[in-house]
Amino acid sequence: MSTYGTMLIPVPLGQAVPVLREVCAAGYAVPAGPGFCLVHPDRFIGGNNVFALAGPISAALGVPVLAAFQYDGDRLELEVWRAGGRAHRYDSWPGWESEDGGDTPVGADPAAFLDFATGPVDGHRLASALADTPIDPEDMDVDGDPGYVWAQALHWDVLRALGHPDQVIRRAQWDHHHMRRAPRAVAEVLDGTELVVLGAADPLF
Repeated sequence: MSTYGTMLIPVPLGQAVPVLREVCAAGYAVPAGPGFCLVHPDRFIGGNNVFALAGPISAALGVPVLAAFQYDGDRLELEVWRAGGRAHRYDSWPGWESEDGGDTPVGADPAAFLDFATGPVDGHRLASALADTPIDPEDMDVDGDPGYVWAQALHWDVLRALGHPDQVIRRAQWDHHHMRRAPRAVAEVLDGTELVVLGAADPLF
């Protein structure tokens, strides 16, 4: 499964663009429904990954930023940044890199993510997702092991519980690297919706 890094910002794209162009060395930004936008930075440039950029963006825009990084279907990290500082960190599999880290998610506090809701929150789905306990049988391991089969399904449920529509959640699981490789697919999904090129990123279409 593909690795991706993205940021969800609770301001319209047009309001965020001046700051994004100043802070992000290369990447793309797209709308994410009324009052939200998504940023897909080129993580292969030093200091340009989601966790490095979320602080400066939150400080400059005066809003919280949700930075997400999903590792190859195995692990999801979410960080909430406010006023330039990290306010909360979630890790679905802290032992991913070391057996000493454990398998129980850390930072599974639903309240930490409520600023990123678009309307009524499905509190049960949000708490279950953060606890790595899928509600939908299709997301459960067929062998009966606990947790989600894929970390991007966990991410999907978090954003779904916060009220984001499927189209926005699909965009939230794009990565700059893969967008560059599949510009036609990106154009089809955007269906005329604005895409902003940031810094040294190549135009997609």
